[in-house]
Amino acid sequence: MSYRGLAIFALLVLFGLTGFLYYAVVRAPRPRRAWAVVAAVAVTLVLFSAVSWLFVYRYVDNLDRWRWLTGSMAVLMPVVLYGGMGLGVVAVVNLVWWIARDARGPRLPRAEVVRTPRLRFVRAATVGAVVAALAMTGYGYAEAHRPALSDVSVASADLPPQFDGFRIALLSDIHVGAGLGRSFVQGVVDRINDAHVDLVVIAGDLSNGSPSQLGADLMPLTGLRSGFGVLVTTGNHEYDTDASAWIDWLDNHNLPVLDNSGVVLSRGTASIDVLGVNDRSGRPPHQDDLQAAASRLSQKFGVPMDGAGRFRLLIAHQPLQDAGRSTQAAELGVDVQLSGHTHGGQLWPLPHFITMQQPVLGGTHVLNGVTVVTSRGAGAWGPPVRIGAPPEIPIITLHRA
Repeated sequence: MSYRGLAIFALLVLFGLTGFLYYAVVRAPRPRRAWAVVAAVAVTLVLFSAVSWLFVYRYVDNLDRWRWLTGSMAVLMPVVLYGGMGLGVVAVVNLVWWIARDARGPRLPRAEVVRTPRLRFVRAATVGAVVAALAMTGYGYAEAHRPALSDVSVASADLPPQFDGFRIALLSDIHVGAGLGRSFVQGVVDRINDAHVDLVVIAGDLSNGSPSQLGADLMPLTGLRSGFGVLVTTGNHEYDTDASAWIDWLDNHNLPVLDNSGVVLSRGTASIDVLGVNDRSGRPPHQDDLQAAASRLSQKFGVPMDGAGRFRLLIAHQPLQDAGRSTQAAELGVDVQLSGHTHGGQLWPLPHFITMQQPVLGGTHVLNGVTVVTSRGAGAWGPPVRIGAPPEIPIITLHRA
């Protein structure tokens, strides 16, 4: 979904949530008038902040100066999500209780209503739902700031013996922006460098803004170290601003982008192919085109177009791309595809909706004859919060089968 689509959807949800939360926090618990005013103001401020960061951070040039504000506002989004879910359960129980016991009885005066077991339950449960939402968000905030290295092993009969044990760090979905900045990126770089891998692959979605706005936050990526360097592909969020500008910025900072192209990595007398395609949301001249990538690799390095007899690695931002949607990748000799994009759902219960659009959430799967390794991503889009989908940086070790 585009930024504009997300903004419109968020506004529609905001209007609906405003009415429901006003009822759930102000009307149903029947607080004293002073507390009702406080609750109404709090609901309004929280809802406004939880959505308005989508607009604010897009128009701020120096996010380092304002991230304390945009990050705090974005964190309120999961508070609203989980608070709304909890209050929804309270509302259903309250309604069932009222239908079962109170609907046919005499209407009680307010002085007696406030002493009923049902109202006491509503008040206690409302406080409990809000506290639980805050606690879950706090846990998710801490979780989002500690991406872990995860070990993945992939075996292939096409892998040359000289590359047995070859290790690749798959870095995707950093999403510097409203919540995450340079210090987070530096921590990710330090973890990868400490792993001493042979190759670093960056599979898109580096940021939620333009190079002029967020390029400084990504400068630590220039310090990534590995035997064969760093290779990059674009993600859908590069196209929310200016994909061409991001490709130029990355290339100019020694972070080469595989713009529907490929390279050959050699170790001794053996070699393997690495192809990279743009995200499926890309527009010409940066559209997703695996055929073009294979053709350019063949023309530049003289390897077979179909990769016959060679080990071939493909970097594609979304698991839905290429191997996830057709047999073309297998027909072009791709053995392993490295992807990200899904975030593992990032916030429960969103994983159930992500699987309606993507073939996998994360992990290693065989799709249309190709082994696809999908990372849950290192960062977090929007609110720097993860619940039920911890961030990761897969370290993939290739083995000869």
